[in-house]
Amino acid sequence: MGKSVPTFREELERIESEWRDYRRILRKEEKKMFDELFKKAKRHVSASQSQTNPDPVESVFFSILLEQQMEIDRLKRRLEDESREVDEEVLG
Repeated sequence: MGKSVPTFREELERIESEWRDYRRILRKEEKKMFDELFKKAKRHVSASQSQTNPDPVESVFFSILLEQQMEIDRLKRRLEDESREVDEEVLG
């Protein structure tokens, strides 16, 4: 019987496992961020499964970059909103 093709979720777990030694050496706060990066990648499993890329690591890293860009945009909007509120208080 032929070997089945692993799902992207299985590939993601494999990749995370391959980075276990790297994670082990990190400091406590870095380990927390490392784990957060893989959580970000897991949020995009469906999109990554649809990507027909022979190297799943690219999809993992792209998913992480996408999540980080979304966070940057959220923070920018928050800063702009807070800046606007300060301007209104000063002018108003």
